[in-house]
Amino acid sequence: MSKYSEIAEVLRKEIEQGKYEKAGKLPTEFELVDRFGVSRQTIRQAISTLKAMNIVHQVQGSGTYINDPRARGRAPESVFKNIFVICTYISEYIFPSIIRGIDSTLNGTGYRFNLAATGNKVDVERKILTDIIRLRECDGIIVEGSKTGFPNPNIALYKQITDIGIPMVFLHCSYQELPEAVVVGMDDRAGGKIAVKKLIDAGCRKIMGFFKSDDRQGLLRYAGFSDGVIESGLGLENTELRWYTTEDMVDQRLNLDSALLNHITDAGIDGIVCYNDLVAGAILQGMMNAGKKAPRIISFDRSIISNNGILTFESLGHQKENLGIVAAEKIRNMVEGKKETSVFLPWID
Repeated sequence: MSKYSEIAEVLRKEIEQGKYEKAGKLPTEFELVDRFGVSRQTIRQAISTLKAMNIVHQVQGSGTYINDPRARGRAPESVFKNIFVICTYISEYIFPSIIRGIDSTLNGTGYRFNLAATGNKVDVERKILTDIIRLRECDGIIVEGSKTGFPNPNIALYKQITDIGIPMVFLHCSYQELPEAVVVGMDDRAGGKIAVKKLIDAGCRKIMGFFKSDDRQGLLRYAGFSDGVIESGLGLENTELRWYTTEDMVDQRLNLDSALLNHITDAGIDGIVCYNDLVAGAILQGMMNAGKKAPRIISFDRSIISNNGILTFESLGHQKENLGIVAAEKIRNMVEGKKETSVFLPWID
């Protein structure tokens, strides 16, 4: 438990025991700083936690006052009705539809949302989360985490946001360090398994997988890929793997050099499972440019890239707009004090 959470718990118990009833208010911030031996910021975070629990309220220039016992524990009415939506890339082919789903669900309900993109960079994510904590002007957050497959230095900020009472819904997946987080995503493990089965049913016997290593979606799709290969009896020895990161795709186009393209042909690779349509399109285009016959490809997201008149490959359908709708419904319920759980939508075959 963080220090400010410990202090908030001490003060909460003292309030319940009636220690401050005569005064009707808490000691000043400076008095609490002296008592607990912490910074003023820590005391402010503790008081914010009590405010989120509707135990106290503040009057500017006067102090922190204890609420009527009958009101304690009830979720206070939203002041801002403001939802913050954080995604990795706003313009990437998936997100316009997700945003459309969020907008259609919140529109007309009194809620509005602000949109920010991290570029899948933890330093940008850190600044956004820090500003949210500092400003305290949002009621809920819908967030696609950055680099969810790697240890994240911003976990403490996510926990701090939860501690001050701002609910969050994660898109696609959460961090391993936040096992209780509410997630709205696709069933990525099942998707990986479906993709392998399609290749095997089509007669493929030497299968390669291209997966993204810096987010948990890639790890889960690989887990499903492995499940499918083992359960089919094909065996892992008849598969090959290539891993890439966000930077590989953005900066180096997956390192699709002639050696890799030659290997796909020389090794007799007859089927490839790709992390998404961007990867599948890059591989197929590379094979075409090299004058090579491409293996059968199964991908994820069923975007325009998978059938754009030049490139054509099979891709499982992502429930993009529906995912945004479900995420918006869940965050609105959580802001209004209702309990929510994670949901993972099936891929469209």
